[in-house]
Amino acid sequence: MTGQTLVPPRRGRQRSEVADQAILNATLEILAEEGFGGLTMAAVIARSAVSSATLYRRWPTKQDLVAGALASLDPGMTDVDAGSLEGDIAALINGLAEALSAHRDDLAEAVAHELRRNPDFRAAVNDKFLRPRLAVFDSVLRRARERGELGNGVTTTVAYSFVSGPLHHRVFVLGEAANPAFRRSVVTGALAALRALAPPAP
Repeated sequence: MTGQTLVPPRRGRQRSEVADQAILNATLEILAEEGFGGLTMAAVIARSAVSSATLYRRWPTKQDLVAGALASLDPGMTDVDAGSLEGDIAALINGLAEALSAHRDDLAEAVAHELRRNPDFRAAVNDKFLRPRLAVFDSVLRRARERGELGNGVTTTVAYSFVSGPLHHRVFVLGEAANPAFRRSVVTGALAALRALAPPAP
């Protein structure tokens, strides 16, 4: 060991991650128990045993905090270049279906109600969920156009609705699982819609 300098472990990052997880867990617990309206920053501080400065430095508003807590349950969407529009769409649908399968029924109703009435909360949720997914899907459409599989006749937002809409209806409206057979049907339907709306140039 001669000549070696022992460097003490850096514990700041670990403490930060522990505090973050405590805050997010407390937020999800209170949201499930009290709903969005009953959740307060003070209650989260008390349950997570962190200081108010720690909480507000990370999430300055209640909307940001709840959106962040919900995002912690979501694995996100990975951009997989499968080499074809069909392969890319299938990968996105499988990833989105897996994410939706992890949704918590004890949070869904409170969140859905608040999204309808609270534009600030909807904006915070869109920042965490919708915008990253649209960015990935925009890359999928761009590659399809470069390969000559699609034209420019559809926007990213409209096109994404044909991918995510059937999955949301299946899981949240019908209460059924997005099983592999259903996912394949969504791929077929989404491809048909996209090709009809944005046919490639002749």
